[in-house]
Amino acid sequence: MYIKCVPAGAISANCFVICDKKTKVGAIIDPGAYDFNVKKAIADAGIEELKYILCTHGHFDHIAGIADLKEDYPEAKICIGKEDAPMLSDGNLNMAYYFGMPFSPCYADVELSDGDVIKLSDIEITVACAPGHSPGGVLFVLKNEKVIFSGDTLFSGSIGRTDLYGGNYSVLMKTLKELKKYPEDFLVYTGHGESTTIGRELKNNIYLV
Repeated sequence: MYIKCVPAGAISANCFVICDKKTKVGAIIDPGAYDFNVKKAIADAGIEELKYILCTHGHFDHIAGIADLKEDYPEAKICIGKEDAPMLSDGNLNMAYYFGMPFSPCYADVELSDGDVIKLSDIEITVACAPGHSPGGVLFVLKNEKVIFSGDTLFSGSIGRTDLYGGNYSVLMKTLKELKKYPEDFLVYTGHGESTTIGRELKNNIYLV
């Protein structure tokens, strides 16, 4: 399996290009921009079919590149948590207008629910609802690969803010309790900053200890 992290967009949100090396079927997680570096990562991955655009949540810094990406890959399905789907087309809800950022609306092809399984050839991606940072935030969990894409739910040593649209601190705390149940050796690819592991966060993150 190929995984490449590309900080992208105005706030350098982590965009991930993933690919099944055998079949060359791929997906992009949280394209905050569709720029040279993202395009290069897609090319370097050898992707022949971009099947999904996966959104951990609907804030503008994680979705701003989707409209341009869809122009090059119209068959790629946009997937986002059901409660965050309206944020894809509303610059007020996704906070683009609040931060004075340009935004091109797009729309969900698939609205995700807890327990949904996304197939990327032989790779199984399980959706785990993770509200708190946003109403419909989700985790993308690759159990066989021991990988979690956490979006802005969990950072290395910290957590996502809850003062934006739909944020709720007490709800986020409940979500973090569920995260603590994953094995300590699971690698966590976060929405901003460096990657971490569940074990490291259980030891060092004050919100999880």
